[in-house]
Amino acid sequence: MSLRPRLTSVVLLTLAGWLAAQCLLQLSREPQPVTAVRQSPSELPGLLAGHWHAPAEQGGIPLTRLPLQYLGGLKAEPLSASVVVLRFGQQVRTLGRGQRLAPGIVLQAIDADGLIFDNQGRRERLPWPPRPAVTGFKRQG
Repeated sequence: MSLRPRLTSVVLLTLAGWLAAQCLLQLSREPQPVTAVRQSPSELPGLLAGHWHAPAEQGGIPLTRLPLQYLGGLKAEPLSASVVVLRFGQQVRTLGRGQRLAPGIVLQAIDADGLIFDNQGRRERLPWPPRPAVTGFKRQG
């Protein structure tokens, strides 16, 4: 019987020490400025909505008009070795560099600005989605 209360107190003291260390680490760091959340452009209503193009990004690669949505991925070092999960129409696909998304559409490169696709001989970019603003406690890891 005396072992159980002693073990419980050791576990609680360890937890309290870890929590105190986390609080001290949080207090010792300077707060980071919050960046504004960039909202994705909404689709234009009307008959000519498909004729409007998004502005070309830096480097001369236009933004893609493919029905793509970035869902997630595994970031690797170097960045070009990363694996991404995309929604293409109704399908969810996992791709690495050089893999085919659909006939004539290949994920050509992954860089710091986003994904570059070869769409039937044309290069198109899918930019990384904006990172959500961090509020409250900092994410660990």
